[in-house]
Amino acid sequence: MIRAFAAALLVMLFAAPAQADTYTQANFSSGIFGGDANVRDPLLNPYFPSDPFSGSFVYDNNLVPAAGTGFVNVMINSYPDIAAISAADAFKFDFGSYVFTLADDPLAMIQYNNGQFNGFVFNTTFAFEGANYLFNLNGGTLTVRSEADPFGQPYINGYTNIGNGSLTGQTAYTPSTAPPVGAVPEPSTWAMMLLGFGFVGYALRTTRRRRNAVPAFA
Repeated sequence: MIRAFAAALLVMLFAAPAQADTYTQANFSSGIFGGDANVRDPLLNPYFPSDPFSGSFVYDNNLVPAAGTGFVNVMINSYPDIAAISAADAFKFDFGSYVFTLADDPLAMIQYNNGQFNGFVFNTTFAFEGANYLFNLNGGTLTVRSEADPFGQPYINGYTNIGNGSLTGQTAYTPSTAPPVGAVPEPSTWAMMLLGFGFVGYALRTTRRRRNAVPAFA
């Protein structure tokens, strides 16, 4: 009976799912500042001052910092269910004829300021007319520089609209599949497991002592 109880307890503990995070998908907007100085040749065509851009991303509601926490960057690949979220769903930015996703920068982060959306930290490269350029989002700032001169004057200066009020189309997002088998259990699950093992061990020792006890005769 003890063995049956122990087996049932183990099945229950290992089958108990970890507390699931919840996710939201939202759209954001971006663009190039007005004024000819914000787009330089050879990128002046196809890009122009005041060009608007858009994108979307998925954020983990459980990882949004509380108000008053200052600047906090949350790595998108740190989501517990990131393996079940496609790169294009996790982060997507339509930059003219180029489309950037999380696959272009696996270290991409969402930036918050006192719990409010404050843009992204995202870096990638793209080729245009035989030259390579660095595309960078840093908080609410967008820049494009020459890969050959990464600290030089930007070829494009732009922005990302920040603040929770700038996000649109917010909808609940469900990862496509369950978390992978073998995921690390939550701390509460570990506590239940240890408690269960302790109880089973105590019960087994008690049973063994009773079996080994020698009856006393008067």
